[in-house]
Formats: sequence, structure tokens, C-alpha cells
Amino acid sequence: MTSRVKSPVRWDAVEPGDSVDLKRNGRTVYSGVVDTRTDDGDVVWVTAPAGGRRLFHIADGYDLAGVPA
Repeated sequence: MTSRVKSPVRWDAVEPGDSVDLKRNGRTVYSGVVDTRTDDGDVVWVTAPAGGRRLFHIADGYDLAGVPA
């Protein structure tokens, strides 16, 4: 089951299956579905619709935004 989250979101609030955008300086740099995250929410792995999986760390300056349903 895929859930949707509202924008913006806390990193520790997303769950696998949530659709998200990773933004930097107000621009979306990566979009996809949360594959997994660390318990503290500092790291998320996001899978892109076209394939591929990428790791993002909260300290790298990304904002995490939910994709509206």
C-alpha cells in the first residue's frame, strides 16, 4: 500500500512507500518513493520511477517534501 504525505515533512516521519521530492534551494532535485529510512530519520533511500535507488542524508542540505495525492 502506497501512502502519500503532505509537504513539507520531517525526515523521521516518512515511511516506505511514501512519494517524496528532495529539494535544495527550493528546486526539486530528485523525486521518488521512499524505499527505507534509518530509525532516527537522518538517512532515507529513495527509488526513482525510472529505476535506481539513491541515499540522501539530512545533513547534506536537502529538504524533504511529500508529493500530494
